[in-house]
Amino acid sequence: MTSDSLGISRSRTSAFVNEWVVEELLYQEAQRRGLTESNEIRRQLESARRHLAIEALLDEEVYTPDKAGVTDEEVSSYFKTHPSLFTLHEDVACLSYAQFRGRDAANQFRALLLHGTSWDEAIPEIRKDSATAAELRAVAYNQYFTQGRLYPDELWKMARNLSKDEVSFVIKTSAGYYVVMLRGFRHTGDTPDFDYVRDEVRDRILIERRRALYEKLVADLRLRQPVKVNLEETNSDTTKD
Repeated sequence: MTSDSLGISRSRTSAFVNEWVVEELLYQEAQRRGLTESNEIRRQLESARRHLAIEALLDEEVYTPDKAGVTDEEVSSYFKTHPSLFTLHEDVACLSYAQFRGRDAANQFRALLLHGTSWDEAIPEIRKDSATAAELRAVAYNQYFTQGRLYPDELWKMARNLSKDEVSFVIKTSAGYYVVMLRGFRHTGDTPDFDYVRDEVRDRILIERRRALYEKLVADLRLRQPVKVNLEETNSDTTKD
């Protein structure tokens, strides 16, 4: 298959050009028949113009980042003063784990942890030896998991039975051999760790702030351009014979 200088195949270029030509022919035919000047087309164009203009106004007044930006301090403060808003609806475990191809490498890693080597130091230690480094498949550092997001299933069963900062025995699974360290466990109904809901807290603040900006914009416009609507007169007009 041949390509042009941009790496686009000639067949794709030909298809794009053909699509553009067909669209242009159809548009010119619509113009010839006067359809582009029809009342329905004008109505749709005006409706689209109104929506685009409103969206541009809201982007400028409500959604612009510098108008609704949220600092880390604000996020932390909001969480501390509104913890009940973020109550957990399912159990959440904070875990570190290492996945190995073979049991021996997993046992070697576990032994380092049991002898006082920290998790952050044990992983580089394992990687120093080319043989054990080749056995290491995956590593998780202080990650949050629900039961539905943690695979294989054996890891969740183990996590539920560990104490905080306890190291598991080597777990054999269909995906390999795992060593797990529990960093924390929160149950349904608990207040979660701040790190787990940090983004959710930020989103909630943004929503509230943008709602306030929107309401202020509408209120200012109402003051600037008072609008009176006579619903009784409108209703009476619609009931006339």
